[in-house]
Amino acid sequence: MCRGFIAIAEVELRLPGTASLKDRRSALARLRTGIVERFGASVAEVGGRDRAERGDLLVAIALQSQTAADEAITRLERWLEDREEATRLVQARALTPGDVE
Repeated sequence: MCRGFIAIAEVELRLPGTASLKDRRSALARLRTGIVERFGASVAEVGGRDRAERGDLLVAIALQSQTAADEAITRLERWLEDREEATRLVQARALTPGDVE
């Protein structure tokens, strides 16, 4: 019997006008740090590495209930909407560890 849930979200980051990969890394680092500090999440860059104006992140947050996982996804989506970078939550869902076996 599983007693925990994992909120997983895929986030697209658009940085129009970013001229270099260094600028892109800086923007991604700010966003990643904010997510980790605010939500206690694990964050991995999973795509868009070859273009300065794009990045894709995968966010995972371990929680005790389905309700808490759903609320975390909602809070993350709202937080992303307030960022200066153009972000979009591509998909998100709450899983139990058994769902990923």
